[in-house]
Amino acid sequence: MAGKLMDAVQYSRHGEGSAGLKHGHVPVPTPKKDELLLKVEATSLNPVDWKIQKGMVPFLPRKFPHIPGNF
Repeated sequence: MAGKLMDAVQYSRHGEGSAGLKHGHVPVPTPKKDELLLKVEATSLNPVDWKIQKGMVPFLPRKFPHIPGNF
């Protein structure tokens, strides 16, 4: 049986606006002993996230697809 999946918006490439963004399903992460897993209903983007999307931070992300806020 496959593990549980969750919805995620990911950068598939650099781009402006919605270009390069895609909706997908990714495995629900397994928290480590000293971590918590929270259900998120809504979120915002940090300025560094849109800079990453535009390709203004060349060392981030190291590979695509990339989930914003997940380093």
